[in-house]
Amino acid sequence: MTVQWFVPPHEAERITAALHALMVAARSEPGYVRCRLSTDMGQRAWLKYVEEWTGEMDLQRQLRSTRFARLAELIERAVERPLVEFDLPCGVRGLDYVGEVRGPAQGSP
Repeated sequence: MTVQWFVPPHEAERITAALHALMVAARSEPGYVRCRLSTDMGQRAWLKYVEEWTGEMDLQRQLRSTRFARLAELIERAVERPLVEFDLPCGVRGLDYVGEVRGPAQGSP
């Protein structure tokens, strides 16, 4: 999973701290491989967050989790439409994949 988005610079520190907490929490999850966070500060703060999971079932479990719901809340702080990609065996998917995995009851971010 890769997410790239811009946030207002005054919110960047709080958002990156929250992302770091999510990264730490991910380490104890089954199927966890690694997480990365990159930032670039200018007029807007650019964030790139990457999570890698052993398999698609591990990723799907994460998309249904409370941890992912918290990530979705951070993504909603974007000042323009974020880029969200899921690199799957069948190809690269976007936010539509979240909706399919979470189902209509949980919705998508």
